[in-house]
Amino acid sequence: MKAMWAISVLLAVSLVACGASKSTLDTLTHPELDTTQQRALLRLNLASAYFEQGQNSVAQQEVRAALKIDPTSAQAYSLLGLIHQRDNAPQLAQQSFEQALALASTAPVRGDQLGSIEHNYAWFLCQQNRFADAQVHFDKALAQASYRQADKTQKAIGFCQARAGASPKL
Repeated sequence: MKAMWAISVLLAVSLVACGASKSTLDTLTHPELDTTQQRALLRLNLASAYFEQGQNSVAQQEVRAALKIDPTSAQAYSLLGLIHQRDNAPQLAQQSFEQALALASTAPVRGDQLGSIEHNYAWFLCQQNRFADAQVHFDKALAQASYRQADKTQKAIGFCQARAGASPKL
């Protein structure tokens, strides 16, 4: 009976210790979003869904709502750039992408987010036949250690080089 009690106590202590270290690790790797950020992210997720459905005007309204809540959202500016790109408004797209890059480049920098924005901006530049500028930003995307969409970027580089009339890198 004493042995069972000791095992139960030991198991309970180890579970509490594991729980404490997990929550500490979670806090270190993924900081909790405050309610303002959560609300902005919700609007941004809606905007992304509308964008994927080709509903640009509704997507733009949702992005602007997200930016009213959190004007420092680099992801929102990047999505706004994609919307403007699709709407054939290159000057507005460029402004949005540049704002996204400026925000994503400030501390603390999230390499995965910065890489994605660099990719989107590079793709926009490729579509504008600004191939050398596009390559610079594709390279910056690939340089982000935590960027997880390198395959997508490599394919975009190949497409952009083909569009430019150059043979793709192997």
